[in-house]
Amino acid sequence: MKNNPILLSLIIVSVITSAICWQACKKSGKNPLIPGCGVMVGFEPTTIMLVFNNVNHPADVDTAVSTYYSPNANTHNYDLSKAHMTLSANASYHVQVLFFNMNYPVTSSSFNATPLVQEEGNVHLICFSDSVDLYGHLGADIYWTWKDLDNNKTPLPIGLVDSFHTGADSACGIWNTTLHHQYLIKNGDCAPGYIDLQVSDTVFVSPSKG
Repeated sequence: MKNNPILLSLIIVSVITSAICWQACKKSGKNPLIPGCGVMVGFEPTTIMLVFNNVNHPADVDTAVSTYYSPNANTHNYDLSKAHMTLSANASYHVQVLFFNMNYPVTSSSFNATPLVQEEGNVHLICFSDSVDLYGHLGADIYWTWKDLDNNKTPLPIGLVDSFHTGADSACGIWNTTLHHQYLIKNGDCAPGYIDLQVSDTVFVSPSKG
């Protein structure tokens, strides 16, 4: 099988992006390899999963899964083999963002780290953005809104539950999901604070998805 230069480029971009994010959070004295940059202790193998459910077509479900593990401060291992998804054009999706601690079996109560992010929802915000277009304009072809709220005095979004809407055009690119730490400065915008965690997935929007 011939090497796919586009896929190789995507993997390289994803790895570099994650490594840069790790270094930035490392300087803050926190561990970026886990939700909350310190919610758990140690270099935890972490999986971040995006689950897309088409609101009008229940059979249209797709996921993007990114897993990485750093056994120490100088070693970074990545599994991006499932960090991609295809969405239907002109569609509305209910989206969930899930965090899993791969140190534990799926039967363990510690496996699903999503509740920890939700528990600290007053200081966290999940955001989305496009970074690299391969064809079309992914950022112009996807519109998203937050659907869940924290328990601040004035409730603000967390981003574990979201609504995505795709346009009519074909598009493909790199889609970033970022977990922002916004202690005492959260205001419902992605800009304040710093990024605890970032993953990059390849997203296709297709008018002909079966």
